[in-house]
Amino acid sequence: MRRHTREYTANASQESLSGGIMRFSGSCAAAVVTFSFVIAPPSALADNPATALEAPKVEVVGTTPLPALGLPKSKVPANIQIIGSGELDTQRTSDVTEFLETNTASVNMNSAQGNVFQPDVNFRGFTASHLLGLPQGLSVFQDGVRVNESFGDAVSWDLIPQSAISSMTVMPGSNPQFGLNTLGGSIAINTKSGFQYPGFTASTWGGSWGRKAGNFEWGGHGEKVDYFLTGNYLDEDGWRDYSPSRIQNLFGKVGYQDGATDFDLSITAANNR
Repeated sequence: MRRHTREYTANASQESLSGGIMRFSGSCAAAVVTFSFVIAPPSALADNPATALEAPKVEVVGTTPLPALGLPKSKVPANIQIIGSGELDTQRTSDVTEFLETNTASVNMNSAQGNVFQPDVNFRGFTASHLLGLPQGLSVFQDGVRVNESFGDAVSWDLIPQSAISSMTVMPGSNPQFGLNTLGGSIAINTKSGFQYPGFTASTWGGSWGRKAGNFEWGGHGEKVDYFLTGNYLDEDGWRDYSPSRIQNLFGKVGYQDGATDFDLSITAANNR
């Protein structure tokens, strides 16, 4: 009995010891798991692509009213008005805005600053004006380049030389391809080139309020290269006292043209007061 008891006790001690070892091992395992759980989440979050929110790339491609587009007038669902250089030369208006008012539908003009060369051009209730702070709703392009000022979208009409205009296109409607603030429409101006208008011409005229004006045009071309130069001068006393105006514009253009390429470089200089 004693021997048996000793063996039993020894076995019990072994079982008790084994139980202690198992409890210790379980505690260690729990500690390791807990430690791994605390450290693992930052690494797991960093590797998870779902946590990095990135907006998809959006590409918007638009066109400006360049002469090379060649879109037929019948394909545009609007009242497109096109004006040629012959009409501008015949009427002898003081500037391009006066011609627009007297020859195009839905266009009227008022001079908020009391000067005919700094007007507000209204087209279907929307305005393109030289006056800073006035809500602008029209876009004006010269050879496909937007001439609205970067600050306030104002338009300096006196900087556009009338003798350099080959054609004008007045397009109504809000079209996003013509840029910001094209709410009421756009006016696209194409200038002359040496291929279209070779030779030299000059003219002068006068009118009421002491108006004296003149301009010249000179153009020519080779086989692939062309050039064009024109200048405007106008001086008047104005329709009211102490309101004289003097307009001096110079426009130059050189170009290269072959079967696959049409490249033009133009510059406009002005000294107006």
